[in-house]
Amino acid sequence: MLHVIVLFIILLVSLSFFFFPKKISNSNNEIIINDLKIKIEIAGDPYSRYRGLSGREELCANCGMLFVFPWQAKQTFVMRRMKFPLDIIWIKGDTIIKIDKNLPPEGAIPKNFYSSSESVDYVLEVNGGFTDRSNIKTGDVVKF
Repeated sequence: MLHVIVLFIILLVSLSFFFFPKKISNSNNEIIINDLKIKIEIAGDPYSRYRGLSGREELCANCGMLFVFPWQAKQTFVMRRMKFPLDIIWIKGDTIIKIDKNLPPEGAIPKNFYSSSESVDYVLEVNGGFTDRSNIKTGDVVKF
């Protein structure tokens, strides 16, 4: 019976890669917003999306972490175990629909929750103040 369960789990995992392929396969690991190239790390699996940038000391000035979701849905983020402020850019398809700016770091049990205003399939985290310095705004197009 245990063998059947293990085989079933392996089958489900295998099928998930077929039905929910990775949406981003950018060998350069960068995206472009308003002709500005942003070097990205991709958080495309549940564990890397949960961990995010937690515990990191810093993020390079022109870098970000792109969270890739297998389907569009409303998303909620927290600043758990962050050590520096972030801007969160909420992306639906290739369009920025919302930006939360200069979100303060929080400890292990965050009190603040930040949510998309509608369904999104990407979220980009960048250093706090980056969107203002780079003139990134709602409605801008993201090139993957």
